[in-house]
Parts: sequence; C-alpha cells; structure tokens
Amino acid sequence: MNKKMAAAWLICFALLLLMPGAVWAVTKDRFQTDATENTVSTEIPKLTKDNYRDYPGLVESAFNAAVPFRSQLISFSSLTDLKLFCEKSINDKVVIGSDNWLFYSMESDIDDYKGTNLFTEGQLAQIASQLTTSEQWLSNRDSEFILMIAPNKETIYGEEHLPSYYKKAEETRTDQLIAYLKKNTDIRIVYPKEEMLKYKKEYSLYWHYDTHWNAAGGYIGAKALLRELGDELPEVEDITFTPDTFSGYDLARMMNLQSYYEKNMPVEENYIVTGYNGNNLQAVSIDDATALVYHSDAPDTRKLFMVRDSFAGGMAGPVASSLSDCYMAHWNGFFTQSMVEEQKPDVFVLELVERRLDYLLSFCLTD
Repeated sequence: MNKKMAAAWLICFALLLLMPGAVWAVTKDRFQTDATENTVSTEIPKLTKDNYRDYPGLVESAFNAAVPFRSQLISFSSLTDLKLFCEKSINDKVVIGSDNWLFYSMESDIDDYKGTNLFTEGQLAQIASQLTTSEQWLSNRDSEFILMIAPNKETIYGEEHLPSYYKKAEETRTDQLIAYLKKNTDIRIVYPKEEMLKYKKEYSLYWHYDTHWNAAGGYIGAKALLRELGDELPEVEDITFTPDTFSGYDLARMMNLQSYYEKNMPVEENYIVTGYNGNNLQAVSIDDATALVYHSDAPDTRKLFMVRDSFAGGMAGPVASSLSDCYMAHWNGFFTQSMVEEQKPDVFVLELVERRLDYLLSFCLTD
C-alpha cells in the first residue's frame, strides 16, 4: 500500500469517527435527547476534594450518556434483543416474562423471589432493635407506629410470568423478617400479600410494563393498612374497577422502548377505582419526589404521617380519604426526623416495598 492510499484510508477512518458527532450537531433538535432509559446525567461533574477518587468514572459515565444517537442506539439494541434474539434479560435492569410481562432486576427483586438474600441473625436483631426504639420514640409522643411492606411484583405474579429458571423460594427475607419481628417485638406489621393473591386472577394488580402496583393493587394495600388502623374500606367486591390504560411504563423506559410498548404491545391494565367515600378529599400538595399532602372531611380526625416510597402513590387516595390529614414524605433523600416533630402525627407509618427492606438497617427514630 503506497502512502497516498494509506493516507486516504486514514482520512476515511477519521471521517467515520467524526461523522456521528457532526450529524448529531446538525440534527439533534429533531431527535429525542433525554435519557429515556433512566441513565446518568450528561453534565461533566466538577472535580472536588470529595469526588477525586471517583472522578474518572464519573466523567466516563457522563461522556457515555452524551454519545450521539445514544437513545436511538439503545432502542435499536433492546428491540433487536427482544424480537430477533428473544432475550429474557434485555439489560441488567429488566427481565422479560411471559405474556409480555416485564420484571425489575436492578435491585433485589429477583433475589427476594429466589430467597438468596436472607438476613443474618445479626441484621434481624439490628432491625428489631431499631424499630423498637422508633416505636418507643413515637409512643413517647403519643403516636402509633406501623410498618407496612408492599409486595414485590414478583411475589404476586412471579410464578406465572417469570422465566421458569427462576425458582421461587420456600422462605423469602420478608417472611423471615416478619416471623422474627412477631416473635421478638410488638411491632404492628401490614403485609397484604395474601389479600393480593386472593384477587390476582380477577384483576391485574400490577402494571405489566412497570414495577409498581396499579390502582387496584393500591386499593387492596390501602384497605389492609386502614384495617390495621381500625378504619374499614368497602370490600373489593363492592368497589367499581373501571378499566384504564394509564401506566408509568418505567420498565419499558429502562429499555428505551416506552414508545414501542405504547404503540405495539397490548394495552396496559389499570383501573379507575370508585365506590368508596372520598370525604371531600383535597390534595394540598403533590410531589412524588418529596411529599404527598392531603386533607379530607373524614370522621377519623387522626393525623397520619407516612415515610414512603413510590408505592404509596397507588393507595394515597383511599388512605387519605379515610383520615383528616395525611403527610406522606418520600424516604429517599427527603424525609428527616424533624418532620415528625413538626407534624405531630397520631399515626406514623413506615411503608416500603420488599426490595427496599435494606432501608430498615439504617432507619431509626431516636433522641
């Protein structure tokens, strides 16, 4: 190969490397540019004394998130894996189940289902001690304490829809924890697993393309919680569930395929739930990332404070309609103990989904 030919090849190679960036610079406004698969920020972080050890990785992550046509390439890759290769795991976040069901695998959902992440005796004792301390702290302030655990989607529908190579455990860490707390503490626990199993064939209680329970699942969860509080919602058989297609599509979005699922897959299964007394419910402030605040004319004049995750949104309406005031603070970076002092609730509920039980290792209300 002569020098001119070598130079020509080098120029062509350089153009191939530069072309996507050049095309992106001209056409990016015509394409979706947000990180639809819930990826990291594209902003290059500032170097500080606190992040210098991790700085190279942070820069690499930001660079990777800003690659031209990233969103389109991820969509193409996910769709190829899904349709051409029939993959059951599109990435490290999503598992494809039967009948187009999607399941979350980024956190502990699959390990919870398989029972491979049981707590140690030391961890169980630590959680029990901290919850007992929290219960006493609240009791000293005339507040009831309830722990509510929302079942993972896999707990209710895993046997029917997860790939068969995932084997359901005889004992999960939720079972383990509840048994330990009932034996060693007086903590009141709400875990509406059996209630949901009862109705799971009659209604789809979780969105197919999202990690969360839908409005029907949320109603069953709310009913279980309120029963523990001494309030009764109408039986499921007496409620009207009107089909609705709204969904968060978070699992489809993690594959960058929300638009594809919305247009090409069977419609989502959700419901508009009516038939219970709303008691003139008013949404005072709604921000899922921070707090959900409600007021109603419910005969039960107790004030509820809930530390919660996103599952609380599905049961917020029925719960908030049943008590006069509800303040539901998100646990992840927003909740502080001082809020409880300020709100002075009659009832304190710690609500979290099964996959986030590790949070109990750090949660403690204490002087």
